[in-house]
Amino acid sequence: FSMSQSYSSKPSERARAKERCLGGKLHLHTGMKILVSIGILVIIALLVVLYLKFKKAMFVMMVPAGVSIFTIAGMISQRRGLIWPMIAISCFHMLLSIYGLVIFSFYFIFKPFYIIMVLNWAFDTLHNDKTASYYLQCAGIFSGLIVFLLFNLWQASVAYAYHRMIVRNQRAENDLDRRSCSGPTILVVNNKPMEYTSSQY
Repeated sequence: FSMSQSYSSKPSERARAKERCLGGKLHLHTGMKILVSIGILVIIALLVVLYLKFKKAMFVMMVPAGVSIFTIAGMISQRRGLIWPMIAISCFHMLLSIYGLVIFSFYFIFKPFYIIMVLNWAFDTLHNDKTASYYLQCAGIFSGLIVFLLFNLWQASVAYAYHRMIVRNQRAENDLDRRSCSGPTILVVNNKPMEYTSSQY
């Protein structure tokens, strides 16, 4: 009995593990709430910066804002199709960060003067050669791109796992509905109850 009980508990443990993220510390629904909250805060911060510096570029934020709206709607309605935009934009950000790392590495190794010019423009300096601040700023850019890549990798994995959880829940509900519909039917003939299963029809 104890052996059968241990075997029966393993599938349920695996199912529970699939519904958790961050090393099993958070439920997927909580993880999605955190990701959506981070996304909304980043969108608001970028909108403020664009409003102060580049008002004409504010329309670009319509895409991430739309993704956040779709994701919230998908979480509320438990519709798996509405989670795909978050997965797609995460994959796009991963490709963008990898491309940025490759391009920045190329200029850092072979054409550092172009980076120096951009940094002079960004920080209002007049450096003509590599300095300590140059290496610190380049290290910051590298670190930012790597963190951005890893965050979007985690975001994509959590969103995809959440999508799979919705699929599993919908399948479980459909199976339950089928079982309830295919249950035994009791007919009364001559005041005697007779039981017919769906296979007898």
